[in-house]
Amino acid sequence: MCLPSATPRIPPPPPPPQAVKQPDAAVAVETMKKNRSSAAMGGGSLLTGPSGIANSALNTGKTTLLGG
Repeated sequence: MCLPSATPRIPPPPPPPQAVKQPDAAVAVETMKKNRSSAAMGGGSLLTGPSGIANSALNTGKTTLLGG
């Protein structure tokens, strides 16, 4: 069965992409400073070099469970 040919509906083109917004560097620096100073050992992780850490420095003063 053939239907009469009709002009197909073509959707309108998509809108143009938005302009790229640059981050506010001053706000980012202040946030980084605030987070670094307030959470020096917040998570309880010790970042060490390739030689590790001395056994005498392993005592953190409290006992915690991993993830707690």
